Amino acid sequence: MWEYWRHKLTKDKRSSSINLRQDGLPSPSAPVERVGISELPTAEQEYFDKAAAALRTDASTSHIYFKDLKLLAHDDSEDGSESGDEQSGELSDSSVGNLPRPGLWVPPAESRQASMNLERLGSSRGGARRRKRVDRQKLIVILVGLPARGKTFLCNKLMCYLNWLGHPTKHFNVGQYRRRTKGCSDAEFFDIRNPVGQKMRHQALMHALDDMEAWLETDSAQVAVLDATNSTEDRRNFLRTRFHGKWQYLFIESICNDMEVLENNYRLKMMYSPDYKGVDTEQALADFRARIRKYEDGYETIMDRTLHYIKLIDMVTGRGYMDVNRISGYLPGKMVFFLMQVCRAGVGRPRKIWLTRHGESHFNTLGKIGGNSSLSPRGHMYAELLPDILASRVPKTAEGTPYPVAVWTSTLQRTIVTASGLPYPKVQWKALDEIQAGMCDGMTYEEVAEKMPGEFALRRQDKLRYRYPSGESYMDVIQRLEPVVTEVEREKECVCIVSHQAVLRALYGYFMNVDLEKVPSIDIPLHTVMELTPRADGTMAETRFIVDVDKAIADMAAMAATAATGDDTSSLSSSPDRHAVHFDLLSAGGSGGAEGRPHFKRSLSMAELAAAALVREEEVRLLSQDSVDATSLMAAMAAAGQEQQQQPQHQQRGGS
Repeated sequence: MWEYWRHKLTKDKRSSSINLRQDGLPSPSAPVERVGISELPTAEQEYFDKAAAALRTDASTSHIYFKDLKLLAHDDSEDGSESGDEQSGELSDSSVGNLPRPGLWVPPAESRQASMNLERLGSSRGGARRRKRVDRQKLIVILVGLPARGKTFLCNKLMCYLNWLGHPTKHFNVGQYRRRTKGCSDAEFFDIRNPVGQKMRHQALMHALDDMEAWLETDSAQVAVLDATNSTEDRRNFLRTRFHGKWQYLFIESICNDMEVLENNYRLKMMYSPDYKGVDTEQALADFRARIRKYEDGYETIMDRTLHYIKLIDMVTGRGYMDVNRISGYLPGKMVFFLMQVCRAGVGRPRKIWLTRHGESHFNTLGKIGGNSSLSPRGHMYAELLPDILASRVPKTAEGTPYPVAVWTSTLQRTIVTASGLPYPKVQWKALDEIQAGMCDGMTYEEVAEKMPGEFALRRQDKLRYRYPSGESYMDVIQRLEPVVTEVEREKECVCIVSHQAVLRALYGYFMNVDLEKVPSIDIPLHTVMELTPRADGTMAETRFIVDVDKAIADMAAMAATAATGDDTSSLSSSPDRHAVHFDLLSAGGSGGAEGRPHFKRSLSMAELAAAALVREEEVRLLSQDSVDATSLMAAMAAAGQEQQQQPQHQQRGGS
C-alpha cells in the first residue's frame, strides 16, 4: 500500500514539472490552457514563496506513515542518493538521539552541530551523503528477565523453530562470555554495587554484541537471539542506541511470580548450569537465591510502550497472559504464536516424545518408493514388541501413576498396523504421511536413474529442495509438519509418533536443532525407537532402542519347537516371568494368522527384553550443556550409530 502512495506523490511531482523548461516557460509541445492571470503584490508573493518552501521541507509531506514505519514519500535514489531515513520502527530519530550510550564520551553540542552541518553539505566531491538503511532482513531478539525465568529455554526453542523453517538463527548467551573471562562466580559478583563485577559483565556483553553483529553482517545470518537478563532500563537504552538505524529488534520479557514454579526451575537449573557444576545442591541453591536477590535490587520491567516487545507473564502456570506491544511482520508474528504453544506445556515437565518408523513393509524389502503396502513378517514382529518397549519407558507421577500417552500415526496402513497394539488413544494425521514421490511413486531408485536420469541427478544435487515430479520436497514436508510441531509443543502428555523416514527426519531435525542442509541425511533406521526427553534449557536428550526383530523371530520359532517337544529351554526361559509369555506361532516363518503375522503376546519389561538381547539401548550424549550444537550432535550420532551400519541392508532402505 505504501508503495502506491509513494508512486502517486512522485508521479504528481513529475507531472507538475514535466511540461516546464528550465526557464520556467511551457514547452512547445505542452498543451496550453488560456486562463486569466492576476498579478499579486510583491509582499504577498514573498509570503507564498516562503510557505511553499516550508511545505517542501515539511516532514509530513515528505514521509508516509505506514503501520509502525516512517517511509519516504518519494525515492531519493532517482536523484542519485540512497533512500531510507534510518528508522527501525522502535523509536523516532529525536527520541533516540536523546539516549546517551553508557560509558561513551559525548561531544559538545557545538561540535555535534558542526558535524551535522558538514554531513548535510555532503562530500568534497559534491556527491550526496549515503544515508544508513535499516536492514529489514535481519532481526535481533533481546531477552529480558530475572534468572531462572526460562530465558534460555525460550532462546533454544526459538532457535530450533526458526532454523527449522529456514531462517538462520543463532543464540548468543552472555553468560557463556562471562564464564570465559571470569569463570564461575558467586552471588556477590552480581551485586549492582560491585564495580568490578559490573565492569566485567559489561565487557562480556560487549564481546557478545561484537560477535553477534559480526555474524549478522554475513549473508547466511537472519535472526540473532541475545540471551541475558537485560534487567535495567539503562541496559535496554544502551542496546536501543546501538541497534537503532541498523537492525530491527524486539524484546521478549519473561516474568514468573509463582513460587512453586520458581522453586522447580531453581532445582532444574542446578542440574545443567555450568556455574554450579560439582557444587552441593543445597549450597548451590542458597547461592543462586542470593544471586536473584541481587538482580531484584535493580530490576525494572519493561514499561515503555514505544518499544516492540512480547511480555510473558506467568504463562507456564496456565493462568498467565501475554502482553504483545507493537508487534507486526511475518517472523515476529510467527514467534508470538509459537511462544503461546511452547509456554503452555511448561518448563521441565517430565514428559517424553518417541519417534519411530513403521515396521518393515513389503515395499521396503523391494526398495520401492512411497506406496501404501502392508507390513512384512519382520514388520509385524516389531509391531508386537513395540508396546512392551513403550510401557517400560512411560514416566510416572509421584503417586506412581503413569503419565498419559497419545499415539499419532499417518493415514497409511503400515503405520496404523504398527501402532495397533499400543494401548493408548490414537490420532491419524494426514500431515504425517510419507513424502509424496509423485511420478516416482512405486519405483525403485535404480528405475528412477534409468527412466528419469535428469530427475535423479537433480535430487542428488540438492536433496533438501528437490521436488519429485508432481510430488513434494523436504521443504514442502517441513511446511506441512509445522502444525504437528506446534501441537507437540503445547501437549503436556507424552507423545509417540509412528511415521515415515522423510517425515521423521524433518521432525528429528526440529527437536535436535540439526542443520537444515543435513536433515535429508539423518539416519532414521527401521525398528528403532528414538526417545527424546525435554531438558530444562529447551534442548533434548536422546536415547535410542534398537530392536532385533530377526532374533525375536528366531526365538519364537525356538519356543514353538520347545513347546512341541516339551523341552523348557530357550533364550527367553531365563526370564523370571517366562510363564507370562504366550504365543500362537503356526510356523517359524511367521505365516500364521489370516494376515500372515505371528500371533503372540508378551509381558516383558525393558530389562527382560535387554537380557534376551531383543532390545539394545544407546544414549546419544550432547557435548554442549547450554545449547545444542548441531556439529557435535551429528558427530555423537555418528559415533553411536557405527554398529547400526552393520545391520542388514534391507533394514535401512526407505522411500525417500
